[in-house]
Amino acid sequence: MKSLHFSGSAEDIGRQHGIQAKEEVLFSLDSYEKLFWHEGEITWKEAIELAKTHESYIEKTNVALLEEMNGIAKGASVDFYDILTLNARSEIALTTNKTDGCTSIAILPPIGTAAYLGQTWDWREAQSRSLFLTKIEQKNAPVIQMVTEGGIIGKIGMNDNGLGVCLNALRANIRKNRLPVHVGLREILNSATIKEVYQKISDDTIASSANFLIAQGRTREKDALAINMEISPKGIAEDTTADAYLFHTNHFCSESLIEHIGKESIEDSANSFRRKDRIEELLDSNVSQKKHITRDVIKKWFADHKHYPESICRHRENESSAYTNTVTAFSVIMNLEECQMLLMEGQACSPVEEIEVGFS
Repeated sequence: MKSLHFSGSAEDIGRQHGIQAKEEVLFSLDSYEKLFWHEGEITWKEAIELAKTHESYIEKTNVALLEEMNGIAKGASVDFYDILTLNARSEIALTTNKTDGCTSIAILPPIGTAAYLGQTWDWREAQSRSLFLTKIEQKNAPVIQMVTEGGIIGKIGMNDNGLGVCLNALRANIRKNRLPVHVGLREILNSATIKEVYQKISDDTIASSANFLIAQGRTREKDALAINMEISPKGIAEDTTADAYLFHTNHFCSESLIEHIGKESIEDSANSFRRKDRIEELLDSNVSQKKHITRDVIKKWFADHKHYPESICRHRENESSAYTNTVTAFSVIMNLEECQMLLMEGQACSPVEEIEVGFS
């Protein structure tokens, strides 16, 4: 996995992304064109028209987001609307997609030895080739370390204020012409505090359904805090902790939000429930034994194979395609007090590579 560094204006950052990660951008375009057709018989031309419906809301929110996308397009020698479509891929592909993935946790002191935030990222095996690690130094905004897909400006990571975000897909067949999920992730990472996140993410902000697990480490001025937000175009359900843990997989847990959306509009699977039960079992076991949770403990959890193949650590199933099967492409564990992130490429049980990054 490449490790890239972008800096400057929004368009500068985008152009560097497009030039340095051109191969990854082209991989993304290839795999999502195939995925859109496989999941919903949506052509790339039709996907672009869907993506265009979000353009004016993104511009109203933060025009720099569009400037960065335009820079990527120029750097990679592709059309701007191709890049906009990649950034709206959740709204195009996941409102009907039935395949789930990703297990996220936030663990705060005193249960954890630090404020930890992490997840497995489970997705199409073919899309693994588009992933890269990036450090982004932008004007008038936090420095960001994140793992993303070629062409996509926001994903999973942290900033130099010790604020991090994880993503779990939620499937509900509803969408609005609002901020795409991945653009919303970038706006979270552009925030200095969780209070600022609340100003950016409201009931009517995000275009489709997703789960954002957000945490910020403790400082001299404030205690650590974690919030879990089940987001949909029909409302948000939230859990908060300042001294315990939160976790999530890929189904709605809020009964009131499920009722508001309507069960007929929601897709989930037994896989998500099994992974949720397993991560809860692992957490409760540690807490009941009064064992402190460390980064090494979390690494073991992300490598867990109970209920295989529907386990936290996910592998390709027999006779499946790299474009249709879901596997663990990477896992991250963030220490939000030391502003350090451990990236494990591939499955955590046998990572291709481990990379540790920070802001020094």
